[in-house]
Amino acid sequence: MREVLMTGSEILVACEKVSTEAEVTGINRWYKSLEFTPVNTTPGSGRRTGWGLRMIRNGKIGVSGEWGMIDPFRLVDKVIGSCRYGPAALFSFPEESPESEKTITDDLTAITHDTVYTYLNSLQARIKEIHPLAALSARIQWGKDSFAIMNSRSLRGSYSKTTVLTSLWITLPSDTGLLQSGYSLNTTDSLPAMNDVLDMLLLPIHAERFDSLSAAGRKKVVFSPMAFSLLLQAVRAGVSGKLLGEGASPLAGSEGKQVLSNMLTIRDLPRLNSGVSSAPFDSEGIPTRDKTLFEDGIFTGFLHDLGSAAECKAESTGSSGRNLGEHSKPVCTNLTVDPSVNGSVNTLEETGSGILVTSILSAGGGNAASGNFTLDCGRVYLFRRGEILGYYDGCVLSGNVYDTLSRVTAIGSRQYRSGTDLLPFISLDGISIR
Repeated sequence: MREVLMTGSEILVACEKVSTEAEVTGINRWYKSLEFTPVNTTPGSGRRTGWGLRMIRNGKIGVSGEWGMIDPFRLVDKVIGSCRYGPAALFSFPEESPESEKTITDDLTAITHDTVYTYLNSLQARIKEIHPLAALSARIQWGKDSFAIMNSRSLRGSYSKTTVLTSLWITLPSDTGLLQSGYSLNTTDSLPAMNDVLDMLLLPIHAERFDSLSAAGRKKVVFSPMAFSLLLQAVRAGVSGKLLGEGASPLAGSEGKQVLSNMLTIRDLPRLNSGVSSAPFDSEGIPTRDKTLFEDGIFTGFLHDLGSAAECKAESTGSSGRNLGEHSKPVCTNLTVDPSVNGSVNTLEETGSGILVTSILSAGGGNAASGNFTLDCGRVYLFRRGEILGYYDGCVLSGNVYDTLSRVTAIGSRQYRSGTDLLPFISLDGISIR
């Protein structure tokens, strides 16, 4: 981290003659990885350092960014060019430094390739107890990220966190071909709990195939946490203050109004323990805070970075996010949905009969700004009286996210990680299926 701070100071010095306001962000990332397949195992490791620069010059904001060895003056040259075409600077960089969060030392940084290999072998053994012919494949990457930010107005901040990114899938032969089920999740403190992984991977594994989808029409659909996470992408866009400033948010004028089902409470938690997107401050150095976006279905307000806050005459909510070399925008971090107090874990029993969606191949034809969606699910699972009967290939769902989420029939009693989100199963009524 000391090396990051020193290089950041050098970049700011290089900016002094061309701008009175500049901001530098530095990322130092080391990681190990393991590719696991039925035929071989491939370990890996690496380290990367990246730099991002923002500058206000002639009333406009420019950005540049690079990974690897850095030449401060080359980075400044790039940002000067970007300023010529950048957006108007409606704000100044903050002066007050955020509180830096100390790194919490845990066992994750001590995990070895052998540790992960043993974990995956144990997981494979438990899967084979249920499906002897099932084959597990996986990619697990773990390590530590250190972040620093500084600007020409004396702001300084830094923090570090550990991460483990996991993708798993199993393949099972059947009379009609290969069945496959996958699960991806990210956390900061440990390898995934095996019971959670088994819940996600094994729930939809059924060999019987239906040649026709008798459930076509408007039906009840249960979304697994992975599928639910993708459905919520429109909500992530809708709560953005940037979209509001552009006049494109479907939630404009809806603050304090009932938008979703009163069964739904959705939160953005940048302070969530073990959340991969958790941070003490955002990418502009503004302290983060946990926020409730929808309380019992009532929309409570938008997320803002400094730019959207200035445009909308609001205050930053500490929600700025950006990749190196990109402009800031308001973003959700760890999105969570409150589970139900009672009921089943996967809501199949409460729903009765319908379709279970565990993954989505593509979301083509939708519009995140309006909330309209067209989801190609590829394979879905038909269930009756809470029991999965078999699967059907080639299913497409369509509708509007806000309309769909106003017709919740059941929410699962347990949350599962899906990517950076923490979500339950959810049962929705009246989704158009074809």
